[in-house]
Amino acid sequence: MAPRRRRGAADDAGDDAASETDAHKNRPPNTAFRQQRMRAWQCVLTPKLIVTIFSILAAIYLGFGAYLTYLAYTVRDLKIDYTDCQTAATGKFQPLPKEHITAHFSKTDSNYDPYQAEWMKETVSVQEDDRQVCLIKFNIPEELQSTISFFYNLENFYQNHRRYVNSFNAKQLLGDAVDGGTINASTCDPIAHDPKGSGKIIYPCGLVANSIFNDTFSSPVLLSVPGSNAANETYKMSTTGIAWGGMKDLYGPTKYNLDQIVPPPNWEKRYPKGYTKDNPPPDLSKDEAFQNWMMLAAAPNFYKLYQKNDNDAMKEGQYQINIEDNFDTTKYNGRKAFVITTISTMGSRNIWPGIIFLIVGGICLILDVYFILSFFLWKPRKLGDPSYLSWNQPSAPQGHGSS
Repeated sequence: MAPRRRRGAADDAGDDAASETDAHKNRPPNTAFRQQRMRAWQCVLTPKLIVTIFSILAAIYLGFGAYLTYLAYTVRDLKIDYTDCQTAATGKFQPLPKEHITAHFSKTDSNYDPYQAEWMKETVSVQEDDRQVCLIKFNIPEELQSTISFFYNLENFYQNHRRYVNSFNAKQLLGDAVDGGTINASTCDPIAHDPKGSGKIIYPCGLVANSIFNDTFSSPVLLSVPGSNAANETYKMSTTGIAWGGMKDLYGPTKYNLDQIVPPPNWEKRYPKGYTKDNPPPDLSKDEAFQNWMMLAAAPNFYKLYQKNDNDAMKEGQYQINIEDNFDTTKYNGRKAFVITTISTMGSRNIWPGIIFLIVGGICLILDVYFILSFFLWKPRKLGDPSYLSWNQPSAPQGHGSS
């Protein structure tokens, strides 16, 4: 490589024009960082270290798994599947099949057996429209401490379908009066314009909003309590405060005029005459049930919060709840149920996180025992000197061969 010439040297200058200091300018500083002489720790997996690591992991996973399992078993809940109410129930209260009931309570000697429930159906007139109502009597065998949450559960409903997930318009949900051309170009199709041919925009558009769960539940009414004939005490539950705090920022009151929009086709029972001054479109920033529905589930079987009570305990006794049965799950071979549950530190009842931690902790414990036996009891081979793992070793003396 030819030596570099000094800056400003003439073209005909000889080799003596090369700078002797140019090479020093490009040399990295003689520091530990730049010359790669910094101290570094290298983990040498000795038998003692391996046993220690697996012991710590086993203790952590088993301890946390046991705690999560304990929390799951402290939750008290009652789940009632009412899918077949309109086909199996009659006009009088009859026993509800036990296979439709799932309960987890600690009290077993109560007169209020959670698996003894009754149901009936009736037809009521609402806004000049006949509605099917399912009345269910159920038992709570022990007093439940707040918070008491009321969920609805759907099975075999795929909110994670690719086209379904994208079928909404974010600006419209935020309140903007999005024009028809933009709606047509969006992913709201086929729920974009009035199917009756009026040309009006559907608000809110898209498959997600159109398919919202529209069964309505009353607050449970206490019919009887132990040692008393008291009746008709309503356990009040609220539909506010059921959505995550940040969700309302994604929604707003619409800026559309009433003559520009129509409700989705499946909202007909809620708006039989369309949007009117007496029955205007919902303020989505305050409709928390809608916000929960729009937060799409990843699995086909899911729960969504409908109402709750943060303050009052739920007394032991028999209750009745009235359900306006509008959401037809038989079209897609699905099921629906409601769940009344207490809440632990980790939420509602779910034993699987605890079981998974226990399984991982058990695996770590088994490996720990195996390594203890193999390293210390089963005549292990002699270990080498870890200091020889470093490349920076003094050179061994070289022997001279004989002629």
